[in-house]
Amino acid sequence: MKRNLLHLLVPVTALALSACGTLGPNARNQPFDYPQSDGFAGNFLAGKVAQGDNADDAAAQYLFRAQKLEPGNDDLRRRTFLALISDGRIADSAPIARQLLAEQPQQDLFAVLAVTDADIRAKNYQAALDTINTLPNRGLNSIIRPLARAWLFTALDRRRDALAALDELQINKSLSPLSEYHRGLILDYFGDLNGAEQALANAYGDPADAPLRAAEALGAIYERKGQNQKAELLYQSYMDRHPQSLAMPYHLERLKKGEPPISTALTPASGLAEGYLDIATLLSQENAVDPALIMARFSLSLRPGDAVTKLLVGEVMEIRKRWDDAIAIYTSIPKNSPHSWNARLREAACLTEINRNDEAVALLRRMVSERPDRPDALIQLGDVLRATKQFNPSADAYSRAIAQLGGAENVGWRLLYRRGIAYEQGGEWDKAEKDFLLALNMEPDQPYVMNYLAYSWVDRGVNFDKAQDMLKRAVELKPDDGYIVDSLGWVYYKLGHYEQAVTELEHAVSLIPDDPTLNDHLGDAYYQVGRIHEAEFQWHRALSFDPSADLRKEVLAKLNGKKPATGTVATN
Repeated sequence: MKRNLLHLLVPVTALALSACGTLGPNARNQPFDYPQSDGFAGNFLAGKVAQGDNADDAAAQYLFRAQKLEPGNDDLRRRTFLALISDGRIADSAPIARQLLAEQPQQDLFAVLAVTDADIRAKNYQAALDTINTLPNRGLNSIIRPLARAWLFTALDRRRDALAALDELQINKSLSPLSEYHRGLILDYFGDLNGAEQALANAYGDPADAPLRAAEALGAIYERKGQNQKAELLYQSYMDRHPQSLAMPYHLERLKKGEPPISTALTPASGLAEGYLDIATLLSQENAVDPALIMARFSLSLRPGDAVTKLLVGEVMEIRKRWDDAIAIYTSIPKNSPHSWNARLREAACLTEINRNDEAVALLRRMVSERPDRPDALIQLGDVLRATKQFNPSADAYSRAIAQLGGAENVGWRLLYRRGIAYEQGGEWDKAEKDFLLALNMEPDQPYVMNYLAYSWVDRGVNFDKAQDMLKRAVELKPDDGYIVDSLGWVYYKLGHYEQAVTELEHAVSLIPDDPTLNDHLGDAYYQVGRIHEAEFQWHRALSFDPSADLRKEVLAKLNGKKPATGTVATN
């Protein structure tokens, strides 16, 4: 399936990235004060820089101004159009889209979608259908065109044509579930509950393993047919397989209270929005981030309040390192939405990325108070507290999460590893060692746990032989991890095997050149083998990489004549 989908994505991915610029580590993640200008050049340059920064709002603002000043500039027209739709200003993009289609008919998928969007919002469904029909049936069009035609035929009350349009998707067997899902939604729209039930039940095999929306749609059909027991069984089965889902407990509670089902019946516009969201999700799964964002924006244009689509847009903003934009999206999801919980977890993660840690902690503490039965907010709270060196509260948060999950014997190694780090950093070594050993009992060859435990032993002057064997194994498993290689080198140093230490520590620094601790360790090893000038060079490098206050003090002392501590051969 992935190979087939990637083949479909190539044209549209190249189209979007060539005009928008590519995503990558060089994109700015800090606010930029773009210059204000009334002239063409200032607006164009500011817009181009903003577009390169993935700052869609600023790019749209400045390029839109520039385009009005030079409406005949073809390159600018295209660039402005993409900036507008990336920012979700689909209505503003429609006049430019019509110009693009007049110049190059059938050549611009997104221009077709923008014109179609305008016609749908004007309820001019035949015009929208005529525009969609101009798309050649290739590439990503082979998914969009059948879905759009199906929902536009639905809007025109042409049921047979709508279902026939979905048959085009069946050519690619991997798209059969998508076809059947939308068949069920369209049959529901036309009041054929039996046909809708059959299509939705068959779309993804076992409905309990289907996407949430498909499971909810089928459950609503059961309820509307008076088959509440079948609905309850579906909701319970889905919850058993997806225990962190908040939607199904809500539906089960609603059934107990005798409340009516939440309507999942879609209008033609919201049905097409659902199709766009499905496509955006597929694109996102293939890391085609820019086209995924654009398809999600088109989806929100037709269904502005949809929380799932907003979550996808927020995730794209996180990939782009546009943390403030992501937070704005997440906070726009109402707290009474079943998706609010996930949105707030993502909001807290974004807050930590921009060093608003106090706000993240406050948000997560509120969530823990709101739902003390859920471990996810506790685990994330523990992560933030640990990152901000609040180690004892961090360990407490992890412990509460572990208790909710059934105790230390019933959780995976990762959570024990995190709590072990919090214990060790908080000065509770006995508890930390116990967690590390239990984690290794669960995952005997886990290199990160072996590294942390062995390094801690060496730092405490104990278990040198065990630590050495453990770190050799960890390096075998992760030969390109500079921290693990450094730990092995440091064992050799502590054992007084300085030449071996130099070899490993040089390798560690080559893997992670800018870590102050690794450079300090290499400096110490150089000193012990008589390479004094190289040792001083490494200590100066360590100072240049923003070491902690304690490490800075130690390095300065060595540069002022204090000899580094020698290794000590220890017995176990």
